[in-house]
Amino acid sequence: MGYGATGIAGETDSDLSCVPAFLIQFLDLGFLISRLNIIRSMSTAPFHIIAADHTGITVSNLERSLAFWRDVLGFELSHRPHQTGDLASEITGVPGAEISIAVLKGYGHKIELLEYLAPPDRKHVDIRPCDVGSVHVALLVDDLDALLNTIKASGWKAAGKPQTLKSGPNAGKRVVYVRDPDGTTIEFMQAPPPDLTRKFA
Repeated sequence: MGYGATGIAGETDSDLSCVPAFLIQFLDLGFLISRLNIIRSMSTAPFHIIAADHTGITVSNLERSLAFWRDVLGFELSHRPHQTGDLASEITGVPGAEISIAVLKGYGHKIELLEYLAPPDRKHVDIRPCDVGSVHVALLVDDLDALLNTIKASGWKAAGKPQTLKSGPNAGKRVVYVRDPDGTTIEFMQAPPPDLTRKFA
């Protein structure tokens, strides 16, 4: 059976060579051609993003933050490197940097906690979610109320009351920001219960 197609919106046989000819009539050709254009543009880029590796968080007390992410949230400690000298300074751009690090993994992601031991002029800045440079991680949980009750004992507190999103792809999810003593922000999200009436309709 033949493959490919010619003369479709200027596309050549090689552009659609991976698509069986008998499927062409069933495809949205506009969508297909746009995907091919994206693939062609990606192939000419000098680099390609492969995957997200981790989220790094600078903390004031590594042991306290490690205990929260490991013992409360359930992440697994992977390793604890220590960086100093040119390695730390060249990577971070901070002259004289010395960093104690804990890397945790879990739930398809890694968290890197960094406590800078040097330089001595490092600052503690209380950044609010509305301030430029603020970053947060969003985690999906099965029981938002239970989580909020649990994290109180670890010094984390909710920024406000959980709210239910009304529109968009996350409609129905309950969400809230929580912050730790360092000002680190995590967004916790709880998916809505399944619509059983629709499932069995």
